[in-house]
Amino acid sequence: MKDRRMSSRHNPSRRALLKALGVGPALLPLLAAERAGAACAGISGPRRVFILVWPNGMFAGNASGWATTGDDFVLPAHMKSLEEHRRDLLLLDGLDYKFIADSPNPTGGEISGHACFQGMLTGAFYRSFGPSTSSNVAGGISIDQHIGNGLRQQGYQGLTSLNLQVWAPSAARLSWRAAGDPIIPDYDPFHVFATVFSGQAVLAARRSVLDYVARDLTRFVKKVGGTEDRANVDAHLQKVRELENSLDRFRPSSGMGGSGGSAPPPSTACQPPALGATLSTAALKDTRNFELITKLQIDLAVAALAADATRVVVLQLGDQSNANIILYSLGFRPGGLDGNSGNINGLASIAHANSTAKAVCDTWFMDQVAYAIARLKDVSNGGTSLLGNTVLVGMNNMRTGGDEFRDVPAILAGSCGGYFKTGRSLKLASTPNNGMLIALANAAGVPTTTFGETIYGGELSSLRGP
Repeated sequence: MKDRRMSSRHNPSRRALLKALGVGPALLPLLAAERAGAACAGISGPRRVFILVWPNGMFAGNASGWATTGDDFVLPAHMKSLEEHRRDLLLLDGLDYKFIADSPNPTGGEISGHACFQGMLTGAFYRSFGPSTSSNVAGGISIDQHIGNGLRQQGYQGLTSLNLQVWAPSAARLSWRAAGDPIIPDYDPFHVFATVFSGQAVLAARRSVLDYVARDLTRFVKKVGGTEDRANVDAHLQKVRELENSLDRFRPSSGMGGSGGSAPPPSTACQPPALGATLSTAALKDTRNFELITKLQIDLAVAALAADATRVVVLQLGDQSNANIILYSLGFRPGGLDGNSGNINGLASIAHANSTAKAVCDTWFMDQVAYAIARLKDVSNGGTSLLGNTVLVGMNNMRTGGDEFRDVPAILAGSCGGYFKTGRSLKLASTPNNGMLIALANAAGVPTTTFGETIYGGELSSLRGP
């Protein structure tokens, strides 16, 4: 292999370059010279983890099922959007959230799929059960923080993790720095973009973040990089530009003067309201924007991973139940209340019915997983796609809409640099979720023997193949 590395005098470090340019790390993709050095060291590029979580089960108990097992698995109708990615998939059926039943529970807190939300990424006994499922307190660090901390100890300089959310009214949290110390996810895509990609008030000034850096990056690449470098920088800058354009779609036509659009009248409820220059709080919390903001947050997550601004992302689509989240694009509209399950046409109520409408909603969530996979595949990284060096994990807090916290399915996509053997569908025998979390850490390059409660054992080795 031709060694394209240069001396440090002629090939400044990324940190030195960025300091000289005065821009954030999110605006410089991995250059070919770096990839060549990584290849000589026996690796193909940094490993990344993208965890996507939603509630209420991955299929409807009496309307749709799960994939068959084996290498020639058959996907049910509501998962058909994943078909084109079948070689990248590792489907699991049979994870258990054992911690929810085994946690000390002197106050008699609820034991259900909804209630296990806050511990899904910790695998640890709860510190305490609250009066509602949204107020349970996790008893340990979450896997995203564990991985991010480990990478930073190894010298990585990016964000420990990027924690995102599409709005929900409760305070149920997935990520925890430690027991009782939750991380509040960012549900404002404008704020995420400005934080990750600019480090300054670029959006408020109505100037493209690219205006600050494109010229310097292009000049740098012409000096130290080759054709592939230039192509990668151009592609990366184009994707950031596309993100800005996506955000611009939500700005009012009057420009920056408004404080955020108002909701449309009932006759036009199927259309999202006009959003303000920075996405008003009301607009962010309007369920009519749930689907649009989901797409934006996925785009931002992929862009942040591609730019190496972080190597771990957690995106929660709502909270532990999504009681009042209504998917307007599917034809659902607000109705009356369904007891303590929220709106009768909200996702929680539909899930509890566990019938055809649940399957329709499940199809939409699977479509979001497929969209995220496609976006990761669309980014070149280390001689492969970004998906090739990433594992995307689709997780849920229950099996179907029946609140089961045992035999829960999960979707892995991407081999994370060859760590996972994809193109398979596995049936597990009531396996604690901890084993999968440990595998994520090891795949990302953070050696981990146990995680959460040690009684649940070590890594789920079947994820690496027979």
